[in-house]
Amino acid sequence: MTETEHLASLPAFRDLPEDTLEALLSVGDTIALDAGDEIGKQQLDSQLLILLQGSLELEGDNGERLREGPGLVLGLDTYLEQETPYYHTARGLRPGRMLCVPFQRLRTLEECHPGLAGMLNRVIADRIRHRGLSSETGPRGALAQQASRVMSSPLATCDADWTLGHAFETMRARKIGSMGVTGADGRLRGVVTMTSLANAAMRKEARPVDDIRAACTDAETVTAETPLWRAEALRKRKGVKYLVVTDDDRPVGMLSQTDILQALLAQQDALLDRIGRCTSLQGLRSIHDDVLAVARDAWQRNRDVNRAVLVINDFHLAIQRRCAELTLDEIAAEGHGEAPRPYALIILGSGGRREMLINPDQDNGIIIGDGEALAAEEAEWFATFTDRFNRNLDTAGYILCPGDIMARNPAYQKTLGGWSKQIRQVCQHLTLKSARWANILFDFDLLYGDARLYSALWTNALDILADNPRLLGFMVRDDAEGTPALGLFNRLVAAANQDGDGRIDIKRQGLRLICNAARIHCLHAGISETNTVERLRALVRQGELSADFADSVIAAYEEFMDLLLAHQIRQTERGETPDKLINADELTPLGRESLRMGMHAVKRFQDRLQGRFGL
Repeated sequence: MTETEHLASLPAFRDLPEDTLEALLSVGDTIALDAGDEIGKQQLDSQLLILLQGSLELEGDNGERLREGPGLVLGLDTYLEQETPYYHTARGLRPGRMLCVPFQRLRTLEECHPGLAGMLNRVIADRIRHRGLSSETGPRGALAQQASRVMSSPLATCDADWTLGHAFETMRARKIGSMGVTGADGRLRGVVTMTSLANAAMRKEARPVDDIRAACTDAETVTAETPLWRAEALRKRKGVKYLVVTDDDRPVGMLSQTDILQALLAQQDALLDRIGRCTSLQGLRSIHDDVLAVARDAWQRNRDVNRAVLVINDFHLAIQRRCAELTLDEIAAEGHGEAPRPYALIILGSGGRREMLINPDQDNGIIIGDGEALAAEEAEWFATFTDRFNRNLDTAGYILCPGDIMARNPAYQKTLGGWSKQIRQVCQHLTLKSARWANILFDFDLLYGDARLYSALWTNALDILADNPRLLGFMVRDDAEGTPALGLFNRLVAAANQDGDGRIDIKRQGLRLICNAARIHCLHAGISETNTVERLRALVRQGELSADFADSVIAAYEEFMDLLLAHQIRQTERGETPDKLINADELTPLGRESLRMGMHAVKRFQDRLQGRFGL
């Protein structure tokens, strides 16, 4: 294997063009690493170090120790931030080699090879997610099952002597997207997919009669006994759609994200059915009061925090939608009749982003169908309905919004035309107050009612913003009031919080900054998606963000949300009111490092946002 091929085999450098890899090797110096050799801060002041072979033990100023192997990148903190690196020393455990690339040469190289920025983002994402793979404990339930229980079997395979044309026709005929490639001994040699076939044809000018090795790529594998949570963590870390399940190096099945998702779907059906059959507000409150059990179960059963949060969010949405139905029954029984016009209840804030956790309050509004001016009787019906709905939600366990962002407030109770007029006025009278209002509103999602009104408001809002883009700049200024929890020397630092005890406000200093930046980018791109992770993925599809950059931000978001959910579950178990304040000193060394790297990703995202919109 050549040095270029070896570098390409390391996870952080995958997908880099061959000429970029060769250029990186040409500007760096390869040095030998012996067991016991130390790399101190001075060596990281001006160069990036890439571990090619061997292993290192990293030691922080507080004595923390981590062991890392090939692919480790040191000096990234200093290169990105011009600050002192987090680790005090790195010590060789096994002999190996390191590539030393001076910062100045690397910056010059980045100008000619933009793919290097993607490599840096991959390093950030990998360091954030490393904690999940290092854990020795996993969830219970569906994700504790072995891969062999849910894999698609048998795995479609082809011999290593097949041609590209034969493989393509076989996959097309069977309507499958991948096949394992096996040798004469039946052992796995790699995998071929429709994507790899296309790459071979487009980039390597391969022909249908060429050997299948032109499109064969390394397969990411797990054993049949691997628990699903660990398999899913590996799949996400490697950025692949499929894992090959092997038994004694022989492929026995394929495991996809869809297989894992289907294993989880049955968990939630019984609970949602119970909510749908509930006939009283007291019954809904009783179900709501089980939120700790729901959250704990979702967190323990789902290694993926995004899925866990969606389970919790769907629980809250189901209760609130059932509350709307019970409210309608209640006022109809009192003689108020049915709604005089179409309407759509909308949910804002974390509910609109589908990110509610244990104790959300109310954030909602209502869109009323257009037509002639509301008659007094119509206005009275909607005033009665929204006031009763907000009070009933309070009874069901969702406290009244302290900021009065509720459907019963006339400011959040408008016709479709009234909402559109309000957005235009905000765009024409720009202030930081109006920017804050926009940052609240533009997370709205349908809660209950006519979906056409919800869709129409999004269409109108995006059209208005396209003609008045200056509002986005003011929304960025509102975002700029928050800063990630990084200080001098790359240390985690806390912003002032209500307790003044130095804990990190994971929402104010992390999650909210990601949510705000994703929202503003999506509004600029004309995207109506509201969930933060899906917004970031949509921006990649639109070409607004690179896949690697977005992945580093998603990794940070997932790390913060995982820390927050675990923190709030522990608080609720102790009978405390959940908050967003994380004590970094209570985290493991890997946890602190993941949190710190997550803050780096947030800072890069915030810097990009402010640079894009002229701040």
